[in-house]
This record gives sequence, structure tokens and C-alpha cells, in this order.
Amino acid sequence: MSADYDNPTFFDAYASMDRSKYGLDAAGEWHELKEVLPDFTGKTVLDLGCGYGWHCRYAANRWSKTK
Repeated sequence: MSADYDNPTFFDAYASMDRSKYGLDAAGEWHELKEVLPDFTGKTVLDLGCGYGWHCRYAANRWSKTK
């Protein structure tokens, strides 16, 4: 079984997207989404391995405990 990311053509196209290169600031929905996120103070954040982990990184850099 393989994932789409295992296909070089798919991966190259995905990796060239602005959000893949520049992170959350290049994601159109990010500016609205971050306004509704809860306070992560003292929370533990789990990254499930979906995408590049930008949302997890955001939470980890602002308030959460990291492991």
C-alpha cells in the first residue's frame, strides 16, 4: 500500500504549493482560523502527521507543552 506522497509527481506538485513552502501565512484560511483557536496554555499538542505540521508547530510555539 502506498500513499499519494509516494508518487513523485504528486509530491513535487504538493511541495511546490505556497503553503508548503511558506507555511501558515500562505494558507488562505489561516488568518481566519487562528482567530477561533483556543488558548493552548499548558496543553499537550499531538501532530497526527497530516501535511507539514504547521498548525502543530503554531501551537507548540505558543503556550503548549511539547514532547
